[in-house]
Order: sequence, then structure tokens, then C-alpha cells
Amino acid sequence: VYEKGAEVVRMMATLVGREGFRRGMDLYFKRHDGQAVTCDDFAQAIADANPDSALATRLDAFKRWYSQAGTPRVTARGRWDAHTQTYTLGFEQQVGDGKQPQVIPMALALIGRDGRALPVQLEDEPAFDAAERVLVLDLAKNFYTFVNVDAEPVPSLLRGFSAPVILAEPLSDADLLVLLQHDSDPFNRWESGQRLALDRLLGAIKGEREPLLDAPFIDAMRSVLRHPQLDAAFKALVLTLPDENLLAEQLASVNPQRVHAVREVMLAQMARELRDDWTWAFDAHQVKGAYSPNPQAAGQRALANLALCMLCLDAVKTGDATWPGRAYQRVKDAGNMTERLGALAALTESHAELAERALAHFHERFKHEALVIDKWFALQAQMPERADGRAFTRVKRLLQHPDYTLANPNRARSLIQVFCTANP
Repeated sequence: VYEKGAEVVRMMATLVGREGFRRGMDLYFKRHDGQAVTCDDFAQAIADANPDSALATRLDAFKRWYSQAGTPRVTARGRWDAHTQTYTLGFEQQVGDGKQPQVIPMALALIGRDGRALPVQLEDEPAFDAAERVLVLDLAKNFYTFVNVDAEPVPSLLRGFSAPVILAEPLSDADLLVLLQHDSDPFNRWESGQRLALDRLLGAIKGEREPLLDAPFIDAMRSVLRHPQLDAAFKALVLTLPDENLLAEQLASVNPQRVHAVREVMLAQMARELRDDWTWAFDAHQVKGAYSPNPQAAGQRALANLALCMLCLDAVKTGDATWPGRAYQRVKDAGNMTERLGALAALTESHAELAERALAHFHERFKHEALVIDKWFALQAQMPERADGRAFTRVKRLLQHPDYTLANPNRARSLIQVFCTANP
């Protein structure tokens, strides 16, 4: 129940709406403030405050989320009829033997291949003007037909991760590229990029394709990076490849060296193919003025740090000293720790020659700041391993460093745990 708690509460909010959820919370506190209560008490208050909602009319079934173990798997399939301009979408949920279907709020939109938001009006419905809606799946199989759909749509399903389910949908590369370039939902846009990257990485790991990123994928990533309206922090997340642990989870038989090698090849290609775009991103996202932790400035710093990391990676491959030099200067002169650590990470993760000087400078400057030195250890522990075993050798040497001690849990985690996580 504890693990599902946040997701269950979010689903309640989706089923009753933002204002409805606020009414439910008010009722909950009015009834139970200062009492020891159950999950049922909370759900009942939210439902009673919204008697006509999808939650209230399915409350007993909804409670299966915390009384029935397992994660539902939902399969979605759609069919567009050009003649009638209708789109039929079917959902089938599998919850395991002897278990009953869950109540699943499925937030969705339909997107044209030109980026248009297509109607989500159901048949026999007088009108529906919004571009997004929530369907409530409460049977083993649910079918919906949308009308006035004048072009073949790409379904954008589970928007905002509206329910904690495993979604299987047979979307093609072309469909995912449409979502990556045009979907207004940040979660699905990110998820589409991750699925496209994951497919290419896994194909290369299994030997089913060359470990190269194709032009459509690179162009889509470029369009995200250059998009004038997208948030900088979001861009940084979309342009980060799936990590090695996630790749390993998708494989029946795991070869850690192969996983690592393929991801490094693709990372280098992204650095090379988008070199001019990374340069633009770094220059365009410098934060002017005094340090501020506000989301916009934090996003700009995140994207600038990613761009600098990619530029250093490409520079080391090509023998260009310009970007490692700029990163080293940033380690010395940055006005805040986020930018200084980002520059140091760019040097260490690319194995630039200046990394050693930068690490020495950083340690000398912050050797009396325990939490900062934790980061110093962690950055070295996460340096990508090379064929010569340099990262492993470094970590073994750092175990003997005067500042390292097993008596300090933070210090131990910063070196050993980070190494095990970042270099499987």
C-alpha cells in the first residue's frame, strides 16, 4: 500500500478533477483530523465530496488498487476508418489469474502526423471541445469510437502517467517520432524519445542493427533541442540516453561490456552529429546575474551542463582542446556549484587530459567541505570505464585516499555505491 500510495492518490485526483480533489481533501480533514484512519476512509471522503464522479460510481472496484497485488498490463490497439472518419481504440487489461480488472484512468489525446490535435469526441456524444480527455477502463476489455477524426491519428496514451500500469501499444518508429516532435504532454514526449533510443540501443546490443543512430532520430532530437517553447530542463531529460541498468533490465542475457560499449558508441555519435546544436545550447542557456534556484534558471544550467559534457566528449575524440579548456576554466571560475560540478563532470566523463588538473584544483579548493568532497569522489566513481580498466583502477586507488573512510556512510556511498551503480 505504501509503494502504491502516491499513484493511487494521483489517480483519485484524475478521476475527480483538481477542484474535486480539493473538496475531497477538505472533507477528509473535517471528518478525520487528529484520528487514526484507513485508506478506505480517505477514499470515501474523496468520493463523498464528488458523488457524481467516476471515482464515486466505481469506488468498490477502485479499492482493488490497494487490496489486490500486481501491476496491470494494458494493451491498446487502434483502427482509423478514413471513409467514416472514425477511430476505434480498444484496451485490454491483464491483471493475473483470479484477479478482477482495475479501475484505470486513461488520459489520452489524438495527434495528427502534422502535429494537429485531433478531436476526441466519442460517438453519440453531443460535443467535446477539449483536446484531451480521461477514459475510465474498468472492464477486461473496453472499446471507444471517436468521431470527426479527419486524418489518421497517433494516440497519445497514459498522458501525465495517469495510472501506474504497463502499457503495450504497437506504435511504429514513425508514430513515436510524431509524439517526440509534437506531443504537448511532457511525459509522453519524453517516453517516446526513450523508447526510440531504447529500441536502437537494444537492437545494436543484440547484433540486429549497427550501433548507429539513424538520421530521423537525430533530426528529432535536434528539433527538441532547438525547440523555442520547450523547457530547458525537459530538453536535458529527453536528450539523455537510457542508462545501462535500464538496458540490462530489458535483456534476458546480460553482457555488461557489450551494453556499455554500444551505449558509449551511440553517446559519441549524438555528441558528433549534434555538435553545432550543442554549441548553440551551451551558449544560449548561460544564466546571467546572481545565482537563483528558480526552475527556469535550474533548467538552463542543466541543459548547459549536458551540452558541455557532449562537447567535451566530442572534442576528446577529435583532439580539439577548445572545449576541455573552456570546461577547465569553468571549474575554476564558475559562480555556483552546479556549473562548477557540471564542468568537472564534463572533463571526467570524457576522460579529458585536463581532468586530473581540474580534480586537483577542485579538491584543494573544497577539501574542508565534506559534502562537496563526497561529490568529488562520486564524480570519479562514475567515470565511464574504458578498455584499460582505468575507472576501476582509480576507484581502488581512491579507497586509500586520506579523505576516504568507511566510517562515514556518505563517503562510502559516494565512492563504492556510485561506482557499482554507474559502472555495472
